[in-house]
Amino acid sequence: MKKLIIAAVLCLGTTAFAQEPTGTPENPAPSAPSSRQHGRRSTGIEAQQVGPAIGDAAKSVVGAQTSKEAAAQTGVWKEKYAFDMEGTVKAKDKDDITLARKDTLPEVKLEVRDKTKVTLDDQPAKVSDLPEGANVRAKFQLEGDDSVALELKATSPKPKK
Repeated sequence: MKKLIIAAVLCLGTTAFAQEPTGTPENPAPSAPSSRQHGRRSTGIEAQQVGPAIGDAAKSVVGAQTSKEAAAQTGVWKEKYAFDMEGTVKAKDKDDITLARKDTLPEVKLEVRDKTKVTLDDQPAKVSDLPEGANVRAKFQLEGDDSVALELKATSPKPKK
């Protein structure tokens, strides 16, 4: 009998919560809070416009930097917040380096900047000096959609016998 009562309560409770008072976007309920549905006055601002405007206003109030150059000048990316990874050099150019990782992990493209510390066999180097296949321990920081290399410690690949 207890099981039957519990099942009935669950079914009725689920049904009660499943009814959404505002309906769906395709078929809104008459009580949905929308100026178009009620004929009330409108501010002329859609909800999609409010979020970005609040974000921009908040950044200006707290003084958050929005450009990469300004962020680099203020030291936004710091080594204590960096992520670590290991890989081997697959490709490189002046502005970025691609590292292949072990097993099934995807390769990673890191953006290289003027402040990036690069060493090869514990000696200061440039990204262009790193040979393909060199083992690299990288510290990087996420900056928006970019992965920015803070430090690249490379060791020369061992010669094949």
